[in-house]
Amino acid sequence: MSKIFSLDSSAYHMQMPPKSTDTNLNPQTQEHFLLSFERPASSSEDNTLLTSSDKLTIVLCTRGCKTVQLNFTEYVLEPGSIVFLYPNTIWKPIKTSSDFQARYLSMREHSPKERNAFLDLETIFSLSTYIARHPHTSLSANESIVVEGYFRLIQNRYEAHVNYAIIRSLISAFILELNQMFAIRVERKKLKISRKEDILWRFLSLLTQHYKENRSVDFYADKLCISPKHLSSVIKQLSHKTAHEIISDVVIMAAKQLLKTTTLSIQEISEELNFANQSFFGKFFKQNTGQSPSSYRGE
Repeated sequence: MSKIFSLDSSAYHMQMPPKSTDTNLNPQTQEHFLLSFERPASSSEDNTLLTSSDKLTIVLCTRGCKTVQLNFTEYVLEPGSIVFLYPNTIWKPIKTSSDFQARYLSMREHSPKERNAFLDLETIFSLSTYIARHPHTSLSANESIVVEGYFRLIQNRYEAHVNYAIIRSLISAFILELNQMFAIRVERKKLKISRKEDILWRFLSLLTQHYKENRSVDFYADKLCISPKHLSSVIKQLSHKTAHEIISDVVIMAAKQLLKTTTLSIQEISEELNFANQSFFGKFFKQNTGQSPSSYRGE
């Protein structure tokens, strides 16, 4: 059976988040882990483009439904749906039912210089052909029960500040379960990522790194060693948007977050996003949103 996830000795070092003044924290657990079980922070409004944090987040829908867009592809989360949000995933909540509920597990890497923990998240997830093509998967009823059981157990043990080795073993077992589930699906479908899909994923990855400095399709085409025309054609086929539109979407997403979540002046935001001046930034923002930056901030 093909191997989707792997455990490796070269791994991300994880750190425990601070816990008020509790003096009973296990120092080993505190040193190695940073896990979260909260819903990822997002805008209060649907149809707002967002980017995921530096955490890898696994979401399991347990009730209701939610429509989301992940890297410009739309998915519907229903009970039993599992979703993987890689760091810097471009996503957008479209519609959420009033009874929507889900369980969340987020894991964040520590300093790349300290990769002496037990789990290589990059190997496990980024190299998974199934998850790369299917960040959303519908689990069977039994699989859903198993996955939710791990969510509950890992959270329970983590919040009880148990020994590092116990948390390590639980996550290792969880990864092995996921490995089994997705290996079966790969065997059934013999999935491979197409050349066009690879171009889209690499374009989006480059965009999250360089959108502040470069808003030119030519720049990204050069980085991908293809022509601007070919890049535009591929992006249009797979996302139903032009490469230029996606670049603008990402810049607007960043601008909205800065306007709503910081006290930076509009001039400072225009400089942060590398616009020639505040006037150019204002025209760009209004052209893409129908509002001026100040009007959006004041809502």
